[in-house]
Amino acid sequence: MKLCRGENYLKKSGYLIGQNRWEMRTTQMNLREFTETVDRETKEMSREELWLLVHSLVRKMPEEAREEFLDLIGRTREKVTGDNERTCDIDVLAKERDKKDIHELIARLEEQFHEIEEGALALRANGYEDYSSGYWDPDWVYEYEDPEEVGQIFEQADRLIQSCVNDGFYEEAVKLFDLAVETEVYADDGGDGVSLDLRELVQEHLASVDCERLIAFGLYAVYQSTEPDKRAQELYDYLTSSIFSGTRLEAMLSVGREELEGLDMFWKSWIRLLTDKPGDIAGGYLKEAVLFQCTEEEMIAAAHKAAPLHPGLYLAVVEKLVENNAACALDTGRSALEEIDITYKIRGNIALATAEAALKMGERKLAEQCWLEAFRSDTTAVNYLRIAAECGEPELYRKELMQAIHSCQAMSDDSCSRNSGYGHRYESYWEVSRNSMDNIERFLLCFLSGDFDASMEKCAEVKKGLGWTGHVIKCGIPLFLLLLLQGDTLSAGCRVQLKMVAFEMGFKKESYEKGLYKETGSQEKSAELENVDILKEAFSKWKARQVLSEEQAEKYLVQLSRLIDMRVKAIVSGKHRGHYGSVAALAAALGEVKESRGELFAKNKILLGYGAEFPRHSSFHAELRAYGMPDMRKR
Repeated sequence: MKLCRGENYLKKSGYLIGQNRWEMRTTQMNLREFTETVDRETKEMSREELWLLVHSLVRKMPEEAREEFLDLIGRTREKVTGDNERTCDIDVLAKERDKKDIHELIARLEEQFHEIEEGALALRANGYEDYSSGYWDPDWVYEYEDPEEVGQIFEQADRLIQSCVNDGFYEEAVKLFDLAVETEVYADDGGDGVSLDLRELVQEHLASVDCERLIAFGLYAVYQSTEPDKRAQELYDYLTSSIFSGTRLEAMLSVGREELEGLDMFWKSWIRLLTDKPGDIAGGYLKEAVLFQCTEEEMIAAAHKAAPLHPGLYLAVVEKLVENNAACALDTGRSALEEIDITYKIRGNIALATAEAALKMGERKLAEQCWLEAFRSDTTAVNYLRIAAECGEPELYRKELMQAIHSCQAMSDDSCSRNSGYGHRYESYWEVSRNSMDNIERFLLCFLSGDFDASMEKCAEVKKGLGWTGHVIKCGIPLFLLLLLQGDTLSAGCRVQLKMVAFEMGFKKESYEKGLYKETGSQEKSAELENVDILKEAFSKWKARQVLSEEQAEKYLVQLSRLIDMRVKAIVSGKHRGHYGSVAALAAALGEVKESRGELFAKNKILLGYGAEFPRHSSFHAELRAYGMPDMRKR
């Protein structure tokens, strides 16, 4: 489907065949910093140095950008000299002619988009079940055809929008931009059908459009065509639409024929607007604006003002300050901890960022207090383990730790009873999600706080070897095996149990090392280690401080033997082959623990015993041999 009118304008603009302008590059330096740096570096350059710079740029310029660069040189000379009286009339006439062509093109595209909305122009869809991810979990997928060439309409709109922006026709660009991002295409599958927006068309390879670049041009046009005092609200209305998800507002600064005017006023009004808007979308754009446009003092002031609705800004500011100004980060973090509701989980992250600043300043005790504040606001096993393993005297904090656990449990129970949806799994707004814990977290904290009898009672509640999914016993048995293991060496079976603990705990080295800042100089080394290695080190430090009598150990070992035996027999006799490896690892780990406590050849006895009990289960035998059972097959 081709447009037959206004082609002169598109040919002149280089967009009839989809010719692209310079592509945006994503860099570590934002546009404001880049522009200021370039201005500063070139201000003192001589004429010869500037000529050499331009010459070097020209040599690296792609062919498709050369015409635009020459046009830019011409416009720059006119702007500097002001000597454009002779060409003024010609430019006005040319622009009027271009505007007429644009209106003709837009009118035609409006008609086509209207036909799309009415379903006169549509896609064809063929839906079917895809079993590639498993027979019991199929996905319903569609394959599309575009006999009406609907995708080309969006491509033509994309090219015309960018051309309009580059030539200063901003209102026309906005009009077409609205059609492109708001119109959904109906796909007929013989039933109710489905609808696809622009992003989905691109994902299905039905239209060749760079959505991020198109959005950048569209927002640029919106900015240019809107009154200064209304720009912030107008752009916010656009950005809250789902199709703009992930858009960075700064991208619009990299496009267009000229720098945007009134940016200082806009950023101030933009920050004021977002400060009073609840929700993660407003919070994300607020963080972007403040970090990119404000000085340190302005960032701190903005974070203080936004704290009730957007405590995430405080976190971003403290993390940024830690890099270059630890003393300021420490003061800012401590202020944030006083201002933000203690029940907000994000306060825990702010406390950890503040702890890093404290360690950089050599304030070890203050860092430990920050770890405690992190646990108060985000009561997790990982945050508990950090205190238990890294503090010089963790017993000094035991009373406060137990108070935090009881407070979080009470709040979680109250939240569930009221069905408020305020639990951490269901919070609508991430920045203000509340501290709470589920049953697994409760068990982990019970165990780590040293209440081993209560923890074993929870595990012993299980009466069958199947149906363990979601039960605390899945992490309880591995924890007790690692607790009873003597020595720091982990054989194959116990290492699997450590991986299970890491999974159930949600342990990630990145999360654990927050707030540590590795003042010992081992930060580079730890980056190379896996999660289980970091957990092993932390668990060993924690275990060294636990007091466990021999009588307790023997009692727990008897219970573990019973539970593991029940599990192995239920899995193997039921031929649940997918779990053969996990129960073989449990049996091997039990033997490794017994051997560490002085029972000779315990592992071989256990593995060979299960091999003899299930002589015809060759797959199970293969798993047992993988964990060290001697190969008893006939040669």
